[in-house]
Amino acid sequence: FLRHTQDYMRLAHEGHNVRGMTDHNDAGHVRHTHHDATDDPAFGDLLDLDGQVLHRYWNEVLAWVQDAAGPTQRRVLDLGAGTGTATIALAQRFAGAEIVAIDASEQMLNRIRTKASDLGLGQRIRSLQADLDDAWPDLAPVDVTWASMSLHHLADPDRVLADVFAATRPGGLIAVAEMTEPLRYLPYDLGLGRPGLEDRCFDALRQEHAQSLPHLGSDWAPRLGAAGFTVLDQRAFTVDPDPPY
Repeated sequence: FLRHTQDYMRLAHEGHNVRGMTDHNDAGHVRHTHHDATDDPAFGDLLDLDGQVLHRYWNEVLAWVQDAAGPTQRRVLDLGAGTGTATIALAQRFAGAEIVAIDASEQMLNRIRTKASDLGLGQRIRSLQADLDDAWPDLAPVDVTWASMSLHHLADPDRVLADVFAATRPGGLIAVAEMTEPLRYLPYDLGLGRPGLEDRCFDALRQEHAQSLPHLGSDWAPRLGAAGFTVLDQRAFTVDPDPPY
């Protein structure tokens, strides 16, 4: 199973406020160093499958965002959009809003454009290729920002959060979703070999991520507060997908 927490905020430039939500695995967000992986069509297929398997989670968490933000929004930003699972869902939930999907991978954004066109949402979904480690793009004021499993990929997420704050209208909202535990697929004892194989794999990954993804596992509430937001709420979601049979 899997559990994640996030902080999601409502802002008011004098003291923005925040709430919280969650997301699953590294399903395609602000990618600044691994363009070789994100530009691989097979990786995009994996992200789309991920969105299908975790559809109940997506419905629950984005309904929470919609309820907190209110239905009438003008511009909603998907920060690190991947293949657009959240982009499409946000467009469907915020019917009058322009949805801006930001990602470093043009291939990912092409997928989003195709999906949006197929669903008749092409006029409302705008794609924007940008490496947020370089600079914040020139965006008009934003009402809602959704950042799911994206901030920990950034070299300087605190600077990006400050940029989001500056771009957000007074009274706007940011929702940040990050994992607190890894996805688990294997039983502790496989019935062969030494038990705990998956735990040992996670230990090895944690050592690697300590170098390549130093912000993974951060406590984001204080960092959101330092950017100017007021944290309104935090919530943990447990994801336990139904078996495919």
